[in-house]
Amino acid sequence: MATPKSSPSIRDGDAQVRANQKLRTRQALIDAAVALRDEGHNPSVAQVAERARVSRATAYRYFPSMEALISETAADREMPPLERLWRPGGDPVKGIGLAANALNTLLLDDEIGLHVMERSFMTVWLDSEAHEPLRPGRRMSYIEPIVDSLKDVLSPRARKRLKQALSIVMGTEALIAVRDISRASIEESLDAAA
Repeated sequence: MATPKSSPSIRDGDAQVRANQKLRTRQALIDAAVALRDEGHNPSVAQVAERARVSRATAYRYFPSMEALISETAADREMPPLERLWRPGGDPVKGIGLAANALNTLLLDDEIGLHVMERSFMTVWLDSEAHEPLRPGRRMSYIEPIVDSLKDVLSPRARKRLKQALSIVMGTEALIAVRDISRASIEESLDAAA
């Protein structure tokens, strides 16, 4: 007697349901961590699990340390789209100032996450054999279009150099330098880059 087999579509459907549940659980943990951090708490993974209504074991399977979770929540915060800050044909100097302010404000809104994210980037780089850039480079989504709008004014070499120079006035490294080394206030830090 032949045994009944599950149809492939049912098995595929079950796998999709499980994958979706994992994504929802992961997002629930991230959302809980962001909410707790926005309330001024520096939560543990257990506290995040409780807020997300999942077991601690489940939370630790997704995020083995609070550092991993903080790094994820810091990276998860969305940058405003460039179109809200600057449009082609607009003043590129003003555009870069607005872009730097938007990114730096986003990062300074979670200063603990800023430092954890930087440590995470450094750890990944140190653990990498290739020592290639492993950062998401989100700031370049602001810098490149603005600088490229100057193609009729600047040579390709000058645009490349300007992109490189602008990459050091916004983002984690710039903020850590101005806050920790220069001892600038948050307002002074934002003014320095704008």
